[in-house]
Amino acid sequence: MSQKIRLRYAPSPTGFLHIGNTRTALFNYLFAKHYNGFFILRIEDTDTERNVDGAIVSQLDNLRWLGIEPDETIDRPGDYGPYRQLERLDLYQKYAHELLEMKQAYYCFCTASELEQDREAQLAKGYLSPRYNRKCWKLSPSDVRAKLVQQIPYNIRFFVPDNSSYDFDDLVRGPIHFEGKDLGDWVILKSNGIPTYNFAVVIDDMLMAISHVVRGEEHISNTPKQLMIYQAFKASPPVFAHLTLIVNEQHKKLSKRDSHLMQFISQYRTLGYLPTAIFNFISLLGWSPIGTTEIFTHDELIKLFDETRFSKSPSMFDVKKLTWMNNYYLKQLSDEDYLAFVRPFLEQGYDLTKKTPVWVNMLLLIYKKELQYGAEIVTLTKPFFEPVEQVASETRTVLTELTDYEAMMATFKRELEQLTDWTEGNIKDLITKMGNQYDKKGKHLFMPIRIFTSHQEHGPELVKVIYLLGKEQVINNITKLQ
Repeated sequence: MSQKIRLRYAPSPTGFLHIGNTRTALFNYLFAKHYNGFFILRIEDTDTERNVDGAIVSQLDNLRWLGIEPDETIDRPGDYGPYRQLERLDLYQKYAHELLEMKQAYYCFCTASELEQDREAQLAKGYLSPRYNRKCWKLSPSDVRAKLVQQIPYNIRFFVPDNSSYDFDDLVRGPIHFEGKDLGDWVILKSNGIPTYNFAVVIDDMLMAISHVVRGEEHISNTPKQLMIYQAFKASPPVFAHLTLIVNEQHKKLSKRDSHLMQFISQYRTLGYLPTAIFNFISLLGWSPIGTTEIFTHDELIKLFDETRFSKSPSMFDVKKLTWMNNYYLKQLSDEDYLAFVRPFLEQGYDLTKKTPVWVNMLLLIYKKELQYGAEIVTLTKPFFEPVEQVASETRTVLTELTDYEAMMATFKRELEQLTDWTEGNIKDLITKMGNQYDKKGKHLFMPIRIFTSHQEHGPELVKVIYLLGKEQVINNITKLQ
């Protein structure tokens, strides 16, 4: 692309970073970085009543944790600031009054109760989409001046000609068309001096030289109003891409009220999902490269990004796939990095002061291949800190399917009791001895030993499990099942 590529993510401080916002930020970031462009993060903070303390700091922190670093934002300003809308109010005032001078906007002195009465009257007449009746558009200049002198509160409305139409070619959906007569005159600046979303976003995008806007499909209906402002100022609009929905496993629109699915990036971070896994997973929600490969690094995704590959169908947030991907990335960590990542989760769950570092590291490493997320280590290692008192009925059932293991387990217990040097090698040799002595191998050798020693049917490498449980606990476990 020959033009200067600048994309933006513009969150409000009304909440924390959730899945949908993360995807929007990520796609804008990938788009910008693919073309060596700029990724801007600005704050739409004009809804002061709903703003949440700490929301923006948290969003920025989690985006950067994911590897989505803005080129320009509130703590990294560039040449297009300020990056908070509340610090740009004079700009919105300036451009709103320019529209007044161009006769493309007008003062509206109607009260909220008058507007509501008119709306109800239109609904009673069968109008499905009530529009402003243009009462104030018809005021004479002298009437307007008189009301301004009287300091009667006013909004500023944009005038939408009935014969106007608005078209744009969406990167995801193709050509989209709107008729002006269906939209009506709309407020661009409220009586308190705060701009409405559709006005402020255009002034910001126009002044920040935004070239492309990638956002959710709920913004399609906002686009014609935004195009009006671009046209009024004879400015070229950005290229729009409206992403399809993210749905849950029931194929319903992802909602922050969905209690069956964690919605916020901080929740996955707290549970011990890796940023590389989340970055990779969310990059495939509504976009895909050519081919069937699904594992990509941060830099590979930037290189492969292609704005023509956005999906036209909803994308399912498959938690199982995310967990599989996280397990993959955990396995790719070096042992040193894996231990540094996982150990804090174990420390939160158990008192490790009486355990040696060697024992702890060995315990953590035997679960490296199967660990799905950091906090799961607490559940997986529970038998090593809280002995299994009640063997599951399903596990006991497995024993009924095996034969002639009683004598072997009695011998195994005696041999363990006589073992003076508790090492992995000696434990392994003892298991081999049981197999030879009782002519057993495979399931008939290892399953009884696993169930008796650990009270579990499944687990990591058996020799290491026995070693880590320790001689006393292993013998106690065998005794309880004899």
